[in-house]
Amino acid sequence: MNDVDKLVISFKFPPSDDVSGIVVAKRIIKQDSPVDVLQNEVDESEYLNFDIIDKYINERFVVSADGKRDSHNQIKEFIGQSFDYLNEKDVYAKIYSRSWYMANHFLAMEYKFKHPEVFWTAEFSDPVSRKMDGTIRMPKASIVENEKYLNKLNSKIAGLNNDFKPLDMPNVSYFIAEYLTLIFADEIIFTNPNQREIMLEIYDDDFKRFVIDKSVIMPHPTLDDEFYHLEEHRMELDDNDVNIAYFGNIYYISRHFEALFYAFDSLNHKYKDRLKFHLFLNNDHYFKILINDLDIKENIILRKPLRYFEFLNATTQFDVLLINDTITKDFYKINPYLPSKLSDYKGSHIDIWAIYENGSVLSTQDVRYKSSMTDYTQSTKVLVDILKDNGYDDESYTLNDSVYENRITQLNLTMKKEVNAKNRYRRQIKKLKKENKRLKEENEKILSSNSWKITKPLRKLRNK
Repeated sequence: MNDVDKLVISFKFPPSDDVSGIVVAKRIIKQDSPVDVLQNEVDESEYLNFDIIDKYINERFVVSADGKRDSHNQIKEFIGQSFDYLNEKDVYAKIYSRSWYMANHFLAMEYKFKHPEVFWTAEFSDPVSRKMDGTIRMPKASIVENEKYLNKLNSKIAGLNNDFKPLDMPNVSYFIAEYLTLIFADEIIFTNPNQREIMLEIYDDDFKRFVIDKSVIMPHPTLDDEFYHLEEHRMELDDNDVNIAYFGNIYYISRHFEALFYAFDSLNHKYKDRLKFHLFLNNDHYFKILINDLDIKENIILRKPLRYFEFLNATTQFDVLLINDTITKDFYKINPYLPSKLSDYKGSHIDIWAIYENGSVLSTQDVRYKSSMTDYTQSTKVLVDILKDNGYDDESYTLNDSVYENRITQLNLTMKKEVNAKNRYRRQIKKLKKENKRLKEENEKILSSNSWKITKPLRKLRNK
């Protein structure tokens, strides 16, 4: 009999600083009972000091699956190496897997096939088979053309006698991971109701009911206060300022702050320079281009992202924490995403400002300040309210509506232009490398043949 009855499968897991792996670790901590963990090895470049998780882990199995992320070869390696461990263990009563990575669900599924009595809980962080823009994920490395393998999966589906549709040949790992997990897992966790609705809308009504009946809505977990003081990271902040922080790592076109920029530059308020925006970003080069001709650039302090526990501690030192939605209105009927850092913000006990897409889950959250991504006047009101709440009231403030009428479009186009330019440069480098490799191979082929001998008469002729 195993020392514990539950196995957690998480390809990325601390000490990796991967977001999904951290969410899994938070679930283990909140559950507060020992588990075994199976994970992939951690590269030194992504090392995160997360030793506190060790007291919740009975045994840790570490494999070394190589290959391209989410490729079917990587999944096969992960499964094969994992069963080298698992075949030596007694059967677990419960297993848990979470996307991302897809390999987690594939391994859990194979374990379920081998041990049907196990209770499998599977969590989806986001829609798996579709991208943020609603299109189907179909990278070449994830296309499964193994007919024998797909026939095996279809025989498992047919064995349920439930009229579930078989998989086509060939198919894509992303869809297989989503579809078969929805079928074979005993419990499905979605992080919000919109996510569940969007993920299930591509299926028929009978399948939807089948999944809904065994699903639960479980938001990302929030850690207790003690975790916000495990690793101190003192911020140098001016107490006379109203310090607003955004911990985002990367600034996306689809997750922007144009309404905030527009609001700030349109606001005539005698204390507005007291507002300081501390943005923790990796791609600050692009961001500087975006704000280059804005007044707000003088009030923005760009900082590098922090490690997880430093981040938790830093959140407790600001006056307001800023969070924003992903724009999905052109791709999904409702927004299926809810930023995981909202759960971390909530544990800081600091006021939160949510800039939301209409109808999103973020728009329903109980936070101090809220405004729509597409309505800068709401953001202006929030700026005024934040100043007033922090002792900086100006009853005679005004708005200048004509400052940046086309600002949102201009900023997005600028960002897109910069990203496309960099992508073109990368493609050119890749093309040059490929051409260089071809020329090198041709040169080596010529040198290895006898064709060089034809140059001898020419050399003799020149000598004459």
